[in-house]
This record gives sequence, structure tokens and C-alpha cells, in this order.
Amino acid sequence: MSLAAAGLLGLGAIPVPAAVTSSMFWIDLVLLCGTALLPRHFTTMLLRVPRWSWPAAMTTGALCLFLYFLAGPIVGPILGIVASLCAAFIGAGIARHLAMVDARLLAWGDGGMAEVTRDLLLGRIASGMLHDLAQPLNVISMANANMDYIVSHLDMDEASRQQIQERVGRIATHTEGAAHILSLFRWFGRDGREGDAPLTVHSALDCAIATTRSNVRHHGVAIHVRGAALTHLVPGQYGALQMMAVAALLSAFSSFLGKDGRKHKGEVLLNASLTPAHVVITVDCIDEDGNPMPARPIDGATLWLVEQVAQEASGEFRCVLRNHKPLRFVIRLGRDDI
Repeated sequence: MSLAAAGLLGLGAIPVPAAVTSSMFWIDLVLLCGTALLPRHFTTMLLRVPRWSWPAAMTTGALCLFLYFLAGPIVGPILGIVASLCAAFIGAGIARHLAMVDARLLAWGDGGMAEVTRDLLLGRIASGMLHDLAQPLNVISMANANMDYIVSHLDMDEASRQQIQERVGRIATHTEGAAHILSLFRWFGRDGREGDAPLTVHSALDCAIATTRSNVRHHGVAIHVRGAALTHLVPGQYGALQMMAVAALLSAFSSFLGKDGRKHKGEVLLNASLTPAHVVITVDCIDEDGNPMPARPIDGATLWLVEQVAQEASGEFRCVLRNHKPLRFVIRLGRDDI
């Protein structure tokens, strides 16, 4: 951005040749090129300054700019540098303020910024909590296996043995289910998965469904996955596809639970198709009468983040609206096999 601004400033001197003889022109050009070399952490640290520094910088910059036209050829460039630095500092403050306003607007809703921040921090601490949860789960699994071995060698009647072994089997089943959930959390949003299974569109959608299925609080919602692109490999976009599908499914599942707590029946259809340049996945909600059903809108912060993920994956995440409510979610990924 800084180099682009410097280039525009240099091109601006073409129609105005007299600008080349101005010291302020060269000062601004050097400062713009220099900002490209600043480390990012210095920029963020510079913005965390006391509030009184903003009016101080504004006053100092205005005073230096006024004295620049009265000073001599030696003091003038120094005043010009100070004025330019103050102007850049104020501009950065305005940009930061506008960014914060945009963030508040994106998070506008029932929970506001607190709810979005809570969700983000939960994601940050989840990896450590999952590691702590995996250890007792391994202990339970080992203890259950030992119990099965002990029961099989105890001298007891067959009915009691069968009853205990059934309980051991149920514990093993639930333990495997918990381990599968941990695996989903551990690999969510990453370009990989546990085991050597191929990274296809179908497996990414299956993981997204398994991750979000618990958000459906009743069994009246059916999920159907279909399409000719399910076997298409997406190794470099696997994690991005998971995140986009999860965002769409969370919105879709929410539509089957009314604000009054009533549960509605219906279907969620995921269709994957191929075009000459893209893999296209659509997510639709169908009510129990077979009619299209609008989903619940995604909050602005989540929608913006998912759109950025889609852009980085050479894709697109879009909501087809009807009456200001999403009727269909369209996920488009650029094909890397052409």
C-alpha cells in the first residue's frame, strides 16, 4: 500500500513538473517508501498511544506546516518532515477509528462485540482444552479394555457376564464417539484429516455436518448430500471448504428452531457440482411441505470473516437473499486441476 501510494505520488508529478523542485514532494516520497520497511508490530504499537497525543500531533503538525512557508532552506525541510510525520500519525489514527467502527457494525446484534470476542477466544483456547480432555479419555478407554479382560476371566454366571460386557461395550462405543469429536475439533479448518483418506469435497462436507449436527435439537431435520463433484479432490482448499460449509450449516440448522422455541421439520440439501472453472456447493433449506425455506441470517462479523477465508482460497461465499433473509448459500471454489 505504501509503495502504491508512493507510485501515485510520483505519477502526480508528471502533469505538474514544478512539484519535483519542492522539498516537500521528496520528503513525502521518502516517507512513503520508508513506511513499507516498518515492521507490523511497530505499527500496531504506535496506535496504542494516549488520547492526548492526537490533539498534540494535530497542533504540532499545523504549526510546523505554517512555519514551513516562513522558514529558510535549512529549517524548512526539517519542519516539513515533522509536519508529514504528524499528518501520517493522525491519518493512522483516523483509519484505526474507522476500522473499530466497522468492527462494531459487523458485530451488531444481540450479543454485540462481547459475543463475537467470546467465540473467537473459545476457538483460541480449544486446542489446549482438547489436549487436556484427550488424556482422561485415554485413561477411560484403557480402563474399559482392562475391565473387559477381567470380566471375561471371572468365574460368574453367563447372564451376569453378558450384562457387564454389554455395559463395557456401551462405554467403548461412547468413548470412540468422544474421540471422534475430539478429532473433528483438532482437524477443523485445516488442510488435512486423521488417517490417509483422500481430501475430497464429500469428506469435507461430512466433517462439517458432523461438527454442526449437534446444533439440531430434534430429529425432524434430514440432511442430504449429493452432486457430481463429491469425489473431487480439494487438498489445498479442504480447510476453507469446511469453514464455509460450517457457517452455512449453522445458519441453516438455526432456521428449524423458531424464536418461540417451536421445532420445525424439514431438510437441508447440499449439492456439489462442477463447472469448467469452479467447484460449486449450494446449501438449501426445505420445509416439511417441500418448499424453499429461508435460513437465519449470519451475523456480520462471521460473514465477513468467512468471505475473507473464501477469497484467500480463490473462492467465494455468497448468500442469495429473499426478503432480506438468506434463501441459499453458494460456495464457489476455483479448480486447481485445470
